[in-house]
Amino acid sequence: MDVKVKIVAGETEERIIEAAEDDTYECVLAKLGVNPVEVVVLRNGKPVPEDETVDKSEITVIRIVSGG
Repeated sequence: MDVKVKIVAGETEERIIEAAEDDTYECVLAKLGVNPVEVVVLRNGKPVPEDETVDKSEITVIRIVSGG
């Protein structure tokens, strides 16, 4: 299935990636090359656990850690 991902990290980037039906949000982050410690994943505006299976076609990833 295609998953639409909006990445918010100062600027907003939108990407579409391919995910298997049993992929977790952690798998999606790995495919994006995003460290799960640095972000919050939202579905319908609510945080989701990394080990939950992806079941929606659109998520938002918000970077919460910045360098400095």
